[in-house]
Amino acid sequence: MKASVGSLASALSLSRLRSVTAVAEEGSFSAAARQLGVSHSAVAQQIRDLETAFGVRLFDRFNGTLCATPLCAQLCDIGARMREAEHDALRILERRGPTGKRRLRVGLGNSMPGIAIVNQLLRQHPSLTVSVESGSHQDILAALLRREVDVAVLPDLPKDGRFRTARVLSQEVVGIVSADSPTGLRDEVSLEELAQLPLIFRSQGSSTQKVVDRAFRAAGLSPEPQLIADTRDAVYEAVALGIGIGFMWRFGTYRTDTVRRLLIREIRSTVDEVVFALKDERNELIELFFNAASQIDPARAAGPDAAQDQRPR
Repeated sequence: MKASVGSLASALSLSRLRSVTAVAEEGSFSAAARQLGVSHSAVAQQIRDLETAFGVRLFDRFNGTLCATPLCAQLCDIGARMREAEHDALRILERRGPTGKRRLRVGLGNSMPGIAIVNQLLRQHPSLTVSVESGSHQDILAALLRREVDVAVLPDLPKDGRFRTARVLSQEVVGIVSADSPTGLRDEVSLEELAQLPLIFRSQGSSTQKVVDRAFRAAGLSPEPQLIADTRDAVYEAVALGIGIGFMWRFGTYRTDTVRRLLIREIRSTVDEVVFALKDERNELIELFFNAASQIDPARAAGPDAAQDQRPR
């Protein structure tokens, strides 16, 4: 007796298609089960049920590995597209938090001026919630491209047709030194002076470190850092403890309690800190963030100490 269209459709469940795709990727029921977070027997049963319902063979075994048949490979292509659709659906649903409040996901390379924009946004729209992901320039760019954040704020963003951008402020990289440092450094120093002192660098992927590296190379200097830190907060804390001299974007933090900024003679050019989102990503929350960014006063967003630092160069 021929199975009805309805019964065949119910046999082709999303969970079974996930199992097929996982087994094809992993080559065994046990590895697929680990990927999916279910039992070995559950995956094996899903495959058997699908093969029985449609009278097909999905896998052949060669040297202990399950290999997808040509028909199965076609199913896996569909499974991959469905997985992308699931990811997009989750991305949309996650714009609301557990309490039902609308939620915006923001990626920040530096705490400031991004947090100043978030503050402006929440003051104007208190019914929103915002989740913030911080990381290196490289990490935040990747998170936006994977649509893991909705909008981001970064300095020195390369031109890229996939993004729409809005400038927030312009800034340069400065040195930071402990407020009670005995080095006797003036408020403006040269790279040659800095190269003789203990330095704290950021790890690969940091936009700040790229600027610092370029400047030292251009000056014919190659200092060895005393410490390499993977986050800007770690650099700040290490500087505050007196371990050495670090670097940050001039408006990268509102904090002024334990460090002071040093203008670097050879680093005179500024770069733009921009808000950006994917061009094809349009929704009300992203528009509200762009609008809040347009209202930011750069001097106030930078903090009192950084604002006072602005002098003719």
